[in-house]
Amino acid sequence: MSNRIYDGGMVARREALADLADGVVAMAREIESGHRYESVVPLTLNERIALRVIDRAGGIAPSELAELLGLQRSNLSTALRGLEAKGLVTRESGHGDGRGVVVRSTAFAGENLERLRGNWADLLAEVAPPGADLEGAAELLERMTRALIERRRHQD
Repeated sequence: MSNRIYDGGMVARREALADLADGVVAMAREIESGHRYESVVPLTLNERIALRVIDRAGGIAPSELAELLGLQRSNLSTALRGLEAKGLVTRESGHGDGRGVVVRSTAFAGENLERLRGNWADLLAEVAPPGADLEGAAELLERMTRALIERRRHQD
């Protein structure tokens, strides 16, 4: 990532956006592979992204989850089986008549996520610049992530 100062022009904006994406990817990789969290149940990438959505949704049909994540159903099925085996999700009947399935995160998943987020916070606290607008940065990344998901869903 560069140390350049952006002048506000379109070229500078494109460079800043590219640097932002590069920084997000590099930081995510470093958080994931450079640090081990012994108190946390290890998850594959697909398990992690599926659990994030399941937990936030409070319960979701696997077909809707696959569409939201842009995953093939076979890949999602593998991730859901892994999450079930680890005690992090349950499958429940989605309707009173027994049709359909809803996947929900368990209390254990919530505890695991809390430990993981605590580990992430501790790690980043060591390197975050004093006075940085962390809440603003987190909100910006969340908004941009939601917008990218919506864009992908409308392209499919």
